[in-house]
Amino acid sequence: MNRIPPWIILSASGLLLAITFIVTFPVLRSDFRRTTGTEAPVPSGGEVVARVGDAFLHREDMALLNLDEQAVLDWYRDELLARTAVDEGLENPAVSRLVEQRARQVYLRDVMLAQIAGSVDYPTEQEAQAYMGQFPDEFLLERHYFHILLADSATADSVHRRLTGGDAFQITAQRVSLSQKAAIGGDLGFITGGELYLSGLPREAATLEGLGPVYRTPDGWHILMTSETRALPDSTRVRVITALRDHLFSQRLEAAVESVVSAATGRYDCEVIQ
Repeated sequence: MNRIPPWIILSASGLLLAITFIVTFPVLRSDFRRTTGTEAPVPSGGEVVARVGDAFLHREDMALLNLDEQAVLDWYRDELLARTAVDEGLENPAVSRLVEQRARQVYLRDVMLAQIAGSVDYPTEQEAQAYMGQFPDEFLLERHYFHILLADSATADSVHRRLTGGDAFQITAQRVSLSQKAAIGGDLGFITGGELYLSGLPREAATLEGLGPVYRTPDGWHILMTSETRALPDSTRVRVITALRDHLFSQRLEAAVESVVSAATGRYDCEVIQ
């Protein structure tokens, strides 16, 4: 039996957990309707561990979702708050419908992704070493990197001009960098350029010599500088190989997912209308 991915049930707000319960289990899907009469509705599905009106949480549901006692209390509390929101006229039915659809979509997407991931071979150590041999400047050579992280392009361009004009990189890093390494002048130590590339920096940074340009990533604006180089020591080879194997697996997985998506577009009448 497929389990719902843990990140869904461990959502910090607990909202997606409640949505998932409503979408996944018809017995819980009361649509917040109140029952009539004084008798509580008779539940189906085994032993009940929590109930609010005509919504039930069963022990078998706990096993299916790998829930602990705190998660049961969260469900109980969230159901009470949800019903109170309905009583106070806060529900937008259109939004509720779209949220239910999206929760089901995300659940089924993750089930599909898990199946695809299980069919993709994880790269071997030999495959990673062969890749490193194809790009020796990136993976078989370590550079001594220094790094400055900035919050916006204007500041990054200004700092880069000062560095180009002769300002000391490490002193500048101590003054302006937002990086965790700022206190030590942005010193990243000896690492392969390929590791920087795998972490999200542009590939050209992997073979940088001297002061580089300003690079932008989702984390901010980066300025890098390299000094000396050395051959990759055996003590760090395992680390590099592991990072590269993870990267190659991600590439294979992405290709496999795109293949499934491409095949699906041929089976369904679908389009994105901008």
